[in-house]
Amino acid sequence: MSIELQRTQPTGMELLAKLSNSVSDPQAAVEIAKQIVELQTRQEELRQKSERFEWEKLDRQARVAYAEAFERFKANAPKILKTKHVNFKSKDTTKPDTSYWHVELDKACDLLIPALLKEGLTHRWKSADMPGGYTRVTCFIRHRLGYEEEGASLAGPADQSGGKNPIQGVGSSTSYLERYTFLATCGIVPTGMDNDGADTVGIAFNGNDGEGDQWIAKIREAATPSDLMKVWIAAQNEAKKLTPWDYKAMTIFSETRDERGKELKKAAK
Repeated sequence: MSIELQRTQPTGMELLAKLSNSVSDPQAAVEIAKQIVELQTRQEELRQKSERFEWEKLDRQARVAYAEAFERFKANAPKILKTKHVNFKSKDTTKPDTSYWHVELDKACDLLIPALLKEGLTHRWKSADMPGGYTRVTCFIRHRLGYEEEGASLAGPADQSGGKNPIQGVGSSTSYLERYTFLATCGIVPTGMDNDGADTVGIAFNGNDGEGDQWIAKIREAATPSDLMKVWIAAQNEAKKLTPWDYKAMTIFSETRDERGKELKKAAK
């Protein structure tokens, strides 16, 4: 059994090297060697230039894809409601009590993450310790093709309210910074909670008026934490079938899930 070896044409450098070895004039051999080095240098420069061009081409494509994906996300961005009410008395009796509504990070993520993933986008945070006990949090949005955009960056001290220990204070402050850098990077401005938002949705899934309210009832009637999560996920998936997604319903479903979860946890004690 014979094996035929495939012949290849010698490269220019191979020809020059062979010629350099065959000449008897030392000066000519040196000159040929110089030409070999110059040819190798030019080939390496061309290779690097080609790789650079290809990388820049892919980078441009990724940047364009990111911009188009983020534009689609913004066109159908979810409505984020301020669902958490904070109310505590002032230590100074001459000043009024503090009362306000704010966005809860987990509920914002429930809506924003699926909307981003739908367009091939993901997010992440980067935290860094700073002098004076401050923490800086920066949010990034990344497209599936690899381009990543640095978004909002905020810094703040540890939260010392409510008798928190140092670790709890850092965690609370970090959560606060993550919440607002995420919203700012996504270009989302939270709105106030609807007065009747916790009681009724009033949406029509697939033309069926009141089906959103039926899902709320099912969530409230869940008998176990496992059943609660199954019903909540099913309700969220129904809301995502609509075009555009019913983000108000998704927010209220999450609110109802948390309320029922607290009831089940209390009953289990």
